[in-house]
Amino acid sequence: MNIRVADIRKSVLIIPNIGNLTVMRIVFYMLSCVILFSLGESMLSQQPADESFMTGRALLFFLMGIVGATIASSTGAGGGIVFLPIFISQGFSPLESLSTSIAIQCFGMSSGALAWVQYQNSEKVNFPNQWKRFYPVILVALLSSCAGILLTLRLLPDPYIDIELLFSVFSLFVGSYILARTLKVTVELKGRESALSRLELMGLVLVSFFGGVITAWISVGVGELLLIFLIIIGVRLNVAVAVAVCVSAVSVLAAVPYFISKQAISLDVLVFAAPGALIGGFLARHLAVWLGAHKLKIAASGWIILSSLPYLTFHLID
Repeated sequence: MNIRVADIRKSVLIIPNIGNLTVMRIVFYMLSCVILFSLGESMLSQQPADESFMTGRALLFFLMGIVGATIASSTGAGGGIVFLPIFISQGFSPLESLSTSIAIQCFGMSSGALAWVQYQNSEKVNFPNQWKRFYPVILVALLSSCAGILLTLRLLPDPYIDIELLFSVFSLFVGSYILARTLKVTVELKGRESALSRLELMGLVLVSFFGGVITAWISVGVGELLLIFLIIIGVRLNVAVAVAVCVSAVSVLAAVPYFISKQAISLDVLVFAAPGALIGGFLARHLAVWLGAHKLKIAASGWIILSSLPYLTFHLID
């Protein structure tokens, strides 16, 4: 079964061009600033705090947002792996940590996704066949991921298995595989030009769905799994990262209303970390292109391996 761009274009209102995307990005940043300013005002009116204490926390969370979003949006792997250990060390509850991580990623991953979508308009001039199924792949993966997230949050918000340990072992294994493969093959190919086969399409649906399930539990998962899957089937690396970032962005946006309803998002973290995440998402695409395909694969695999270590460490300590 081939996914055709023409079929997808009929199912959406618009495939953005460069001009439209520039306007969209400006509107997005302006809207984000308005939202964060409103939340900041509400937080300060309800929780007046010592100025020096607030300054220290603000700097910590702002830098955390920049680092997490920059790495996440340049490699396709989620930034939650940076946020969760910090929140846990600050004494946050599991629900508060998960909720706040999801909320921050709504800003950072969206910023990164818009940057990647705009970038594809320029790179597809030189690699048209590699990018021509960008939107169809995103649509299929996105529908599956959102289905996994929404069903999980409704039916099984609290897993009965140690999903963190399972995901960590899996990430460690696959990240190591990608790293070894990258170090062995130093000549990077342009990426596949053919459409996904029926089996690969089924794999995309399953990977995205289970990635959505895991994301609902630990705030990361769908980006990592998609990146791994797309690299394995030979998709051009920039395309794989762009797809992973875009799907992650909309996935966390689909999940955040549930966590808003639980009133578990820490506003004093969000209003400081989200601006940093916006900046990190903006910078990420430039970092990825500057690194190049080979170094980016090493960075992505290293990030996937790194994402497995906190959960494995916590498990061994317990």
